Amino acid sequence: MQNIRIIELPVIKAAYSGLVQGGSKEFLEFNQWFSKFHANLKYELFPRDFLRYNERLNGFEWYYALPCDLSKKDCGGYDIVDLPAGLCAVSSCLDGDMDQAKDWLDTRSMLIEWVNQNDHFDLYQNAQDKPERYPMFTITSPHRFYQQKISIEDFYLPIVER
Repeated sequence: MQNIRIIELPVIKAAYSGLVQGGSKEFLEFNQWFSKFHANLKYELFPRDFLRYNERLNGFEWYYALPCDLSKKDCGGYDIVDLPAGLCAVSSCLDGDMDQAKDWLDTRSMLIEWVNQNDHFDLYQNAQDKPERYPMFTITSPHRFYQQKISIEDFYLPIVER
């Protein structure tokens, strides 16, 4: 059984939180906006929100992949941008809030090691004139289990083909 998946995120429009600090008013407001928006979608099968830590800017950025063409007004006034697209090595881990990110860090290390030993892929490197990409994550378990300490997320590590 493989515990690493290769996923290609498409170029898709997303509502964007802007640079926010974890737990800040802006962070919580974006979470509240997209959670309410998402709850009103019919026939939705997967999470659409992706959180990443922008290492260059030293803060979090949250993206909500939009299900259709929407205006900034439809998106609570949040900017609409392209979701950071491309190949990713993906694995599941415990939500970082559950264990002070121990499993998250272990999963990150495991993914990096797997990519470094793989004959087909390399880690994505940010560089001038290239889209900025960082690891992203999304909670995949139902939020109602959070209080019971059940919260699983998928960790997306940007990669490229050799």
